Amino acid sequence: MIFISEKIVISTCNHEKLYFAVAVKNGKIIKTILPKLTEKEAIAEISDSFSSFQLSDEYQGLAESVCRAYHGERVSFKDKFIVHELKGDFQKDVLHEVVEIPYGEVRTYKQISEAIDSKAYRAVGTAIGKNPLPIIIPCHRVVKSDLKVGGFFGGTEMKKEILENEGICIINGKIIIKK
Repeated sequence: MIFISEKIVISTCNHEKLYFAVAVKNGKIIKTILPKLTEKEAIAEISDSFSSFQLSDEYQGLAESVCRAYHGERVSFKDKFIVHELKGDFQKDVLHEVVEIPYGEVRTYKQISEAIDSKAYRAVGTAIGKNPLPIIIPCHRVVKSDLKVGGFFGGTEMKKEILENEGICIINGKIIIKK
């Protein structure tokens, strides 16, 4: 549980029967979730890290931005989020590398590992799996070395959907690199 003295505000939005939520502190997103089927599920998941929070429509626009990004729109989150309470430099290094993956492109776990001067490819996957800002930090853009989609904490089908929303071609579970 994260104990934070500043006020945490949780805002949600609904789009096409999916609920998106953001947790915001001092005007910056500190946590997002992958979409849920009900608002109650979305609030329960996003709030589980906080000892106290306030529900408000104040940041509904930020939740809508996450929703638009999920559905393939190019959305800039520059200066709208902070990576909060990460444990260890390795996870921070991994997520700082992942956030730099351009829209519509992918990187492999191995490429991320090499970019941070590490050979711990599996540990990269573990660090990505603890991403507090899915969609904003595009962990869905990290794939296996053989270009198969690979795992995702929202499920493989959701990962494929997000990648396809960004224009990435996937055939039989494998990324097709455009030349």
